[in-house]
Order: sequence, then structure tokens, then C-alpha cells
Amino acid sequence: MERLKELKKDIYRCIHCKACVFAYSGEPSRKGVGEHKGTFGKQSVLYEGMLKSCPAQLEFGWEAYANAGKVWIARSILEGEIQIDENVAEVVYPCITCGLCEEQCENDIRTVDIIEALRAAVLEAGVPARDKHDLVDNITKKEDNPYGGKKEERMDWVKEAGIDPALLNKKDAKIAYFVGCTAAYRQKNIAGATVKLLQKLGLDITVLTDEVCCGSPFFRVGKTQTAQRLMKDNLKMFSKYEKVLFSCAGCYRTFTVDYPKWTKEKNKFATQHAMELIAQLITEGKLEFKEHPKLKGKTVTYHDPCHTGRHFAEYFKHQLIEESTNLFLDKRKLNQKVDAWFEIPRTIIKAIPGITFNEMYRIKENSFCCGAGGGVRSQYPDFSLNTASRRLDEAEAVKANIVLTECPFCWRNLSDANDRDKHGMEVYGILELIDTYDLVKAKAVPKKK
Repeated sequence: MERLKELKKDIYRCIHCKACVFAYSGEPSRKGVGEHKGTFGKQSVLYEGMLKSCPAQLEFGWEAYANAGKVWIARSILEGEIQIDENVAEVVYPCITCGLCEEQCENDIRTVDIIEALRAAVLEAGVPARDKHDLVDNITKKEDNPYGGKKEERMDWVKEAGIDPALLNKKDAKIAYFVGCTAAYRQKNIAGATVKLLQKLGLDITVLTDEVCCGSPFFRVGKTQTAQRLMKDNLKMFSKYEKVLFSCAGCYRTFTVDYPKWTKEKNKFATQHAMELIAQLITEGKLEFKEHPKLKGKTVTYHDPCHTGRHFAEYFKHQLIEESTNLFLDKRKLNQKVDAWFEIPRTIIKAIPGITFNEMYRIKENSFCCGAGGGVRSQYPDFSLNTASRRLDEAEAVKANIVLTECPFCWRNLSDANDRDKHGMEVYGILELIDTYDLVKAKAVPKKK
């Protein structure tokens, strides 16, 4: 309850306007791509103006499942008007914590923090955790990952990808690549593609065999003891490096945003997503791509992961609110910073010759979620995949052959929904696409001797 009490000012700023259930809530006349009946949708969707975009409310219908309901539930708990019980848990957990509600809020309420604090309060009140969340918690206590993979098998992808094992635990490297559980045990193609690309660009990196889960799944579902234990292990392990690189959006968000929030101090290392590095090299003219005949004429679109997209935009905003002396002027700088942030993956895609890049209607801060996060994929798989299919319907509306993203968890959910509902598209990570089709034309950084 302490964390919930800390957020009381945010909770009481909610005026129940319900803008949080929409994308483009401030742009009722926004032009879009028009009406489309997708493979999954039972009826046509008009991708124009404001769209209802809270995944939980779209799935379950009732307002309680949307942020407008959850924040007022939190308020009622603080007022002592309702007791935390299974009924509260039932509406608090089916939330992907995508942060779309936070983006739409004109009162700058930290909605994702409130939902995570509500979940922690539910557990503190003695309400049982969701069964799948308990399962992955117990698995992680034993194997340091939520998939149940053996610790000694965490780096098997290195050999499978044909990468020199000398990469592991290099003592003189200044940059460490944090693989993450999803890429290590499930989407090994993402881990292999990332390392091969970074090596091709001449970066001297290492991967640590003792790496453990970043803790993101446990921060999201309120299991803060497990999350903090993993956080402490990682901070101790990686603090001797100058920089930690990521290919997983959730891991990157957790290291960069959550760790300092919980430790109350800055990390001793810099953090960077691999796509930031690639985009920087392109902008500096140090990296070029070549055309591939199998990609020529293909139409691609991009799905913004919530963790590297909207969550960082909100992180920048709240940093500015805390530090600003003139919020009116500084918000202009914030808008420039956020625009530049969302252009990072687009800089890479636009540099690939021979393809057509069509944006979906809901993009960047207003992007619709893939459905994988917040503990939803494990506990509510149908809801999770239905959300992914709604997103793929939107990709169909812009005639995409290929859906790109830059998060292994988004990749997994979009791929599974694509297969389940037969959308007929291909799903790739951006770096995976570059590696698969060997698109690098020029090396960026000369290898160190």
C-alpha cells in the first residue's frame, strides 16, 4: 500500500474524463487510412479520428477494465470505501500496462505506476496471485528466468547462431550485450542477429553467462521482491562496464527506467538499445544498406513496442516535469526530443532500399499495443493474441507484407497471432531483417587490434 499512497496526488488528479481509452484523444478530426475489415475483426474499423484503444476495454467491454475505472478503484481503496479482494484483482490484472492511457492523459497521471502499485497492494492484502504469475515466479526463483530454461542453457544460442564463444565473458570489453530471457530461450534468432550485426559493425562486445532475468515481468505484476532481487544481481554484474546494449524493449526499459526508480540513484553504466546505435551510424554516414531482390517491392510497416516507445516518451516527460523551471518552454523541447526518439527505428527502415514503408494509423505515442506485456500473455493468452490480431488487422489496412518491430516479445506475440488467425504476413525484428538478408553494405567502425 505504501507505493499506492505515494501516488495519491496522481490518483486524485483524475477527473474521470475518459480520454485515456482513446488514441488521438485530442484530435477528433485526425485523418486516417479509412475503413477496413481485417482478417480478425468481426466488423470494419474506421482508422480515422479518435479510436477506442485500451486493449482491456476492447476485449472485456466494462469501464472497470480501462484506466478510467482502475484509477477510481485505487481512489476508493485509499478512501476506505472498498476493500481489496478477488473482485479488485479480477479487473486489475487483465491490463497490458501499455501506457496508452498515460499518453492520452492531459493531467500527466502516472497510470502505469498506479496499476503496478495496485497489483502489489492486491498481493499485500493477501489476495492470491494469478496462478501463471505464481508459476513463473517460482520458476524464476530456481532458474533466474520465467521460461524455466536451465541456467546452463542460457547461452546455447551462441553456438546455434554460429558465433565464436570467445564473445562470452570477455574481460577487456567495455560494452556488454544484455540478451534477455525471451531472446535467450525463445526468440534466439533475435539474439543471434543482434550479435552478428554488432560484430559486423566492428563493435567489441561481450555477453555474460551469469546474466539473469531483468525483472520486468515481476515489476509489472506486483511481485516486487523477486524483481528487486534480480535487479540487484544485474546491477552488481554489469556495473563494471561502460555501456550495456539491448535488443529487448522490456529489458531496456527496466534497466533504464525501473532500476533508478527503485534504487533512487543513477546506474553506473550507460544504457542503449542496439537500434539507437544503428540509426546513429546511418545518420553519420558510416553505415549503408544494399538492396535485396527478395525484399524489392515489398511493403513494410512498423510496430512501436510500448516499452521502447511510449514508455520512454512518458519517462522523458516526467523527468522534464521534475526538473523544469519553465514548463511551457520546456515542453517544446520535450516534443522535439520525443519526435526524434520515435524516428530512430524509422531512420533504419527508411535507409533500406527497394522497400515501401507504409505507416499504420496508430503509431508512435498513439501506437496500439501488441498484447504481450504486463503479465497478460502468460495469464490471459486469448486476450493477448486477440490484441495482437487487432494490431495485424491495422497492418493489413496499409497493405503491409512485412511487419517490423524491435522487441522479441512483440515479435513472439505478433508472430503467434499471425499464424493463429492466418493474416498471411511476415514478422521480423529490424535487426533480424538486416541480418537475414545480409543488407549491410559498409562497415561502421574499424575493428580494434
